[in-house]
Amino acid sequence: MKILGLKYLPTFGFWLAAITVMVFIERFSAHWSQWDRFLLSTAHGIRSVLLDRFFAVITWAGSLFVLAPITAVVSGVLARNSRTKEAWLIVLSLAGVALFSRLAKLWFARPRPDFFPVVGEIPLDASYPSAHTAQIVAFATALWWMLKPDKLGLNFYALTGCALLTVSLVAASRVYLQVHFPSDVLGGALLSLLWVLGLINLLQNGGIFIR
Repeated sequence: MKILGLKYLPTFGFWLAAITVMVFIERFSAHWSQWDRFLLSTAHGIRSVLLDRFFAVITWAGSLFVLAPITAVVSGVLARNSRTKEAWLIVLSLAGVALFSRLAKLWFARPRPDFFPVVGEIPLDASYPSAHTAQIVAFATALWWMLKPDKLGLNFYALTGCALLTVSLVAASRVYLQVHFPSDVLGGALLSLLWVLGLINLLQNGGIFIR
């Protein structure tokens, strides 16, 4: 007799992996690590007025002020077209990482980097993980999963490239602006990816590779 709960094991596996990875990165890539400081130093070294303005704008692509309204519209359209699971996927992807990244900030309480001057204003909450990175990764991953390569053709790969570029720029902006350590960005990205993969399995009732 097949045990119904077995098909949800990947979900719990992904979420357990998310917790494990978060703790590992925070413990073994602490904010004083050489690679964190090297990348922050590199970002400071390439500063210019043009880049300051560019990254100050692009970083908003990872903000809830931008992503929450877009998610509400997309999920509404999906629900009206009887694509309920996909609507839930994009809503829970963003809402989940927004919540868990902020809980993680309270738990780890890592101070913001202070090696170099911040571009703009420094956020008041803790540094680890990067919520902006987590949120844009969650949104992009959920949206990418819903795309149909067989219907979009080459447009699918074009959209995938645009999504990867946007995610990369938002992640880089958090380091460039000196408001996050690179390990904050890495932690946020992995937390988000594993959370969404778990959701996909959960909402598809087993088998993460079944659309």
